[in-house]
Amino acid sequence: MTYCPLRHSRFDVDDQSVLRALGDIVLNESTAATSYDKVAEYYDLDRDILEAEKKSFVNFREQSKQTITLDSGHSATNVVKYMYANDQHDILCTYYKCACILATIPATSCSAERAFSGLRRLKTYLRNTMGQGRLNNLAILNIERGFTNRVMQEQMDDIINIFGRRRGRKSYFH
Repeated sequence: MTYCPLRHSRFDVDDQSVLRALGDIVLNESTAATSYDKVAEYYDLDRDILEAEKKSFVNFREQSKQTITLDSGHSATNVVKYMYANDQHDILCTYYKCACILATIPATSCSAERAFSGLRRLKTYLRNTMGQGRLNNLAILNIERGFTNRVMQEQMDDIINIFGRRRGRKSYFH
């Protein structure tokens, strides 16, 4: 008896081939037809729209003569930034969605495992009474500790001044 009917259709697919197809679409100028089929089926996208938007993106990039090269130094993050900077994220939303997916998929599971082990340290006996919202915020600060440390070093005086100007600070410590 199957409790989740989507499990077989979604999780029995070879994830590596889908990831390679996604990389082929976003990172290569000439894309294989099978790559469009795999990505469209896996992410429930319209294949024809995805292919048309990819061609539109390549044409726009060539006509604008802006420097974003589709070679080994090219990354999905650069594509996302380029599309956003040139206001293409609203026009080519299916292709933009594929680029965002590829940019956010971690190369390894280490970062995800590290995030969950960090939750264990955050949720100690003394903090069991804190609300879910505060726990989420602390978890994000812990996971993104590199960014947090940089902000704290660069903007500590501003943070102290803003916090000091507020009245009724007790309400900020739920």
